[in-house]
Amino acid sequence: MDKHSETGKTDLRTMPVVLAVDDDPAVLRIIETVLSRHDYAVKTATSGEDALHIMRELTPAVLILDVMMDGISGHDICHAVKLDRRLQDVPVIFLTSRGTPKDYKMGHDLGAVIYMVKPLKPEKLLNIVQMLVPVSA
Repeated sequence: MDKHSETGKTDLRTMPVVLAVDDDPAVLRIIETVLSRHDYAVKTATSGEDALHIMRELTPAVLILDVMMDGISGHDICHAVKLDRRLQDVPVIFLTSRGTPKDYKMGHDLGAVIYMVKPLKPEKLLNIVQMLVPVSA
């Protein structure tokens, strides 16, 4: 099936869905803008609670997580995802301001495949997402 309907609108059912979770709406807008321009459907959440709610009904192709958020942290979300049989194979990217060797190790130990330190580099994030989940031609 073609990704685009006859009206020119994108068919989200055939696009890889990326769930981005960050308490900074500006970061989410940048992620959504860069990925949606390259045929990814982007869902966003501004809290860990919202992310877990979304993932009750959706299995994202990639999960992008900030670490430091009020309530449920990115670490907590990653831990929950890796314990869930339906979600455990979803690649997790941490995108955070925390960048010490201890932080990198924690991300790796929790099961993240990539650990990126802010400020966000949109093209680098796009390249990583494309590597993890290529868009079908």
